[in-house]
Amino acid sequence: MESPERTANPQTEKLILWSCFLLLCTVVGFVYSTYQEEEDRLASMRLNENAKQDTFNAIERQRDQTARYIDRFTRDPEFVRDQARERLGVAEPGEVVIRLEGGAALAQPAPAPQPKPASQR
Repeated sequence: MESPERTANPQTEKLILWSCFLLLCTVVGFVYSTYQEEEDRLASMRLNENAKQDTFNAIERQRDQTARYIDRFTRDPEFVRDQARERLGVAEPGEVVIRLEGGAALAQPAPAPQPKPASQR
């Protein structure tokens, strides 16, 4: 019995194996880079979703506050009277209304005087 002869050269076999290895590495690298891009995209979508949820929650809080405000306007005549006095300057008969322009600046404390540096004394 004779041994079958090999038609392939050992160098050709090595070349084929190395080519397959490089092809496998290329495919794995491509898959990994695509995976990373998709992970980054998902992370940015999650951040965007969280920001939208925060905005939605703020709008909901504002809506609830407005609903309470409207409810108070419809149920509490004393609140309506106070708001009319404060915002519109409406007074009841016999009352005197005094409005100060720049009154918000008067409500805040005056800044403390700064000591002069020794060189200016």
